[in-house]
Amino acid sequence: MLKLVNAGMWSLDEPLHTHWIDPDVAHDPRAKRITTRHILSHQSGLPNWRTTQPEKKLSFVSTPGTQHQYSGEGFEYLRKAIERKFKRPFHELADSLVFEPLNMRDTRYFWDSTVDESRFAKWHNANGGQHTTYRNRSANAADDLLTTVEDYCKFLVHILHGAGVSQELYQEMISNQIRIHNTKYWGLGWWVDENVVPGIHAILHGGDDIGVHTIAIMIPSTQQGLVIFTNSDNGTDIYVPAVLAHLKNIGQGIIDIETK
Repeated sequence: MLKLVNAGMWSLDEPLHTHWIDPDVAHDPRAKRITTRHILSHQSGLPNWRTTQPEKKLSFVSTPGTQHQYSGEGFEYLRKAIERKFKRPFHELADSLVFEPLNMRDTRYFWDSTVDESRFAKWHNANGGQHTTYRNRSANAADDLLTTVEDYCKFLVHILHGAGVSQELYQEMISNQIRIHNTKYWGLGWWVDENVVPGIHAILHGGDDIGVHTIAIMIPSTQQGLVIFTNSDNGTDIYVPAVLAHLKNIGQGIIDIETK
């Protein structure tokens, strides 16, 4: 999204209703207030997934722009809006703007006949038993990305080097869009831990699902980063020792903030 904004092809603050309104909320005037900024900072007012709502229909849990509520539905809402504007599938836009330029050859949004399943790290429960492999066949902007540590590291290096956007937009990406607590806030697509040691902040993103726990950490001022991918329900057990081993006192500062 920020690549499109940087190219002048999209606006962070234009309401999305000109491109898309989900039929479930078409009657709700709040649907005309949702912007890309709201969605990227998880202030869309939408739930994580509509399946948790009454009658399994999408509805607002708050007014857009008023509070933080993590929402996969928000990212899917945005996907549908950009697909209608550009008349191209979301995965094609991601390929052309991010994956192909960064040579992320093992990254995609869904399974197809070209996926080498022998390379896929199957999901496991805490006792070592294997979960059923879910093979999503269409792109979801908020879930089920297929990638590798190598590819995701290429992505993080790109972010550390400015993300290919203007300095002004980069600063907007990591600026305080909504505060979570006194040392943590959401930017645009990332959350930021402030003063992990005095004067140093960390940029983070994570993902959790059945049999999957992942986290990515970047320290812009030191040009350090860490990617942890696990394929087990208890994968988070390795987070603390791995972060401490690789990021030392900075890692301890991150752990202190993340465990508040």
